[in-house]
Amino acid sequence: MKHALIFTFTLFSLFNLFGQSVCYPGRFSETPLFDSADIRKDSNIVYAVSKNYFSGVTQNLQMDVYYPSSSVDTMQNRPFILLIHGGAFLAGNRNDMAYECMEYARRGFVAATISYRLGWNCAATDLIGVCVFCQSQNYNLKTATYSAAQDARAALRYINANCYTWNADPNWLFIGGESAGAITSYHAAFWNQTEANAFCSWAVSAVGTLDTAGNALPNTWTVKGLIDNCGAISNDSALLNNGNIPVISFHDQLDCVVPYGNGQVISCLCTPFYYAKGSQIVNTRLSATGACTELNTVVNSVNHCSYPKTSIVRRSSCFLKRIMCNNCVSTTNTNIWAVDSCSSVLTGIAEFGITPANMIIMPNPAGEMCVIRFSEPSRTSGTIKLFNAAGQLVLEQAFPPLTSEVRINTAALAEGVYSASASGGQTVLSARFSILH
Repeated sequence: MKHALIFTFTLFSLFNLFGQSVCYPGRFSETPLFDSADIRKDSNIVYAVSKNYFSGVTQNLQMDVYYPSSSVDTMQNRPFILLIHGGAFLAGNRNDMAYECMEYARRGFVAATISYRLGWNCAATDLIGVCVFCQSQNYNLKTATYSAAQDARAALRYINANCYTWNADPNWLFIGGESAGAITSYHAAFWNQTEANAFCSWAVSAVGTLDTAGNALPNTWTVKGLIDNCGAISNDSALLNNGNIPVISFHDQLDCVVPYGNGQVISCLCTPFYYAKGSQIVNTRLSATGACTELNTVVNSVNHCSYPKTSIVRRSSCFLKRIMCNNCVSTTNTNIWAVDSCSSVLTGIAEFGITPANMIIMPNPAGEMCVIRFSEPSRTSGTIKLFNAAGQLVLEQAFPPLTSEVRINTAALAEGVYSASASGGQTVLSARFSILH
């Protein structure tokens, strides 16, 4: 595989010169680019230090970061995905997201998974235990939910300040998670302090504001997209305050742990807890604002978080890539194994590139063969057309996306002056040359 990357790196360097910094064919797609052995893991990075409100213990909150080794990948501006594990804010650990982190890193992303403060004075580790021991603890569950959002935002501050350690680009920061981790991702990305106070009015006096816990790093990060696996956002969130954030969701339609629509969390076997808007409601709300959003549903399923992880990674990679390529399209899907190919997705801007493009023809005069060379690769497929001095079309030849030069056989053309045009999307380049045999 390493030998095959030589050509890929050449394309990457061309796009660093002429195109968007993260919109590449073959990378960030449904298909891995690297082997697992090519991925490095930096473990046990302390991103925040915070006191657990329930245990009274001050914790070093840690992060593991997965990324392609510099020995196989020279890219300097990789997008970063922060992933957060589930467990009802009681259980689980960051290793629960190790598979997803590895698979995103194999596709060229930098991916991290974090530990965050767990526990809410509930003597249980499963749903039945929650029902038996913790039905009166909604107050505490809200506090734990708020604290988790604090920790996620501390992680975002840390990543934003240190992203260049992993050759990551702070301009392309994504977040996601599973169950409680997805709930935490929503609140980290969408909440403002007013909405958080409406959800948990006592939280500021108990554990502080959203953006002051754990570390004192600058709060200058921006989330560009969210991966929601069976999550929800609190009913107190207006959601529309930051409704421009794209979201891809995966959810079981009859989930009673975290609602698919409007409902209460943990409502399967006992008195339910706080109200939340699930993936279906989020999709409807964001669609109404014009934000890019995708809803993937396991139809008629009563399970919780049953969507196949491999499908989540593949579909989410393409969703994030389309965001980065300005080519995001809102959609819904009920086939859990369906994955649209996005390896060749390029920018949605149908032109040769951002900078003014031109083309030259060599040699001039041409003989049996000439080369039409573009100043930058075409982002779309296109067509070369040759016209003689009388304006008649004498040759037409197509070229694929990423073309930098086109070879034209001119042996059968008569001597004389010709004009050439190259059309790519909305752009047309032209030049004149002569043929002399």
